[in-house]
Amino acid sequence: MEIRRIPREEIDKTKWNSCVHYATNGNVFGYMWYLDAMARQWDGLVEGDYESVMPLTYKDMNWGQQGLVQPPLVRELAIYSVNPPSTKRNEAFWAALPEEYKQVDLHLDAFSQPRDEGWVTEETSNYFLPLSDDYEVLRERYSQTLIDQLETAREADLYPVSSIKPEKIAELFRKMKGNLTEPEFHGLQRIMYNILHRGWGFASGVMNREQEVLAAEFFIYSHGRVMSLAPVETEAGSKVFAKAYLYDLMIRQQANKPQSLDFNTSTQDADFARHFGALNYEYYRVQREREKGWRGWF
Repeated sequence: MEIRRIPREEIDKTKWNSCVHYATNGNVFGYMWYLDAMARQWDGLVEGDYESVMPLTYKDMNWGQQGLVQPPLVRELAIYSVNPPSTKRNEAFWAALPEEYKQVDLHLDAFSQPRDEGWVTEETSNYFLPLSDDYEVLRERYSQTLIDQLETAREADLYPVSSIKPEKIAELFRKMKGNLTEPEFHGLQRIMYNILHRGWGFASGVMNREQEVLAAEFFIYSHGRVMSLAPVETEAGSKVFAKAYLYDLMIRQQANKPQSLDFNTSTQDADFARHFGALNYEYYRVQREREKGWRGWF
């Protein structure tokens, strides 16, 4: 199994993106344009003629060393492959990891974590809601708390809006998060514009009658899911549960289709997803054993 490291500037863009697109474990985070928006520096490990690829998102560390780190707004990466997952491939990719990466702190899917000694793995959960049933069936799985919140939102006389620009969503997201850096802020906008250019997603929001945006979101269609990218809710919106109202509207529109709503709970509270009856799956934070506790990006 031939696995080689290729610098970012030498990667075949079409072949890399094709591998991620058709990978059995593909997700939106592995596309080159997404990585370029969020990772300051990255190279790739490539098997054969791009039948499997693994992004190496790195940062220059102290004393001339480099470390692999998780970029912001990237929930999980992977060893992406158009072939079924295999222990042999997993071992080969980790054996090919360049020696200069003394520190490693990555979030990876369940198929891509290292299996040998010297690594520490920590489970974390993401939540998704299958949308193949009718809306009425999906709503029956809502918690009573959510039902009550939606009634409060209905009485607040809210209405949906779709003409929200990426700049507006990014600005609201930065205000809500409080620690969004300039590179993250501009990278988020680049992602949204890339998605709009490809026709892979849409912005959505909720306003009151004074045309004040109370909640907004950008959703991405990718790999059988409709994924949350940047959920926002203002202080006024939280009082009338505007975000819950927005998600209920989206579920109503997307129901009865062979897809799932990906809550992307790296960007929002998992309890929010659970109130909708969402299911969880595990992905993993992976660190070199001696580097447990180290983290950082910008």
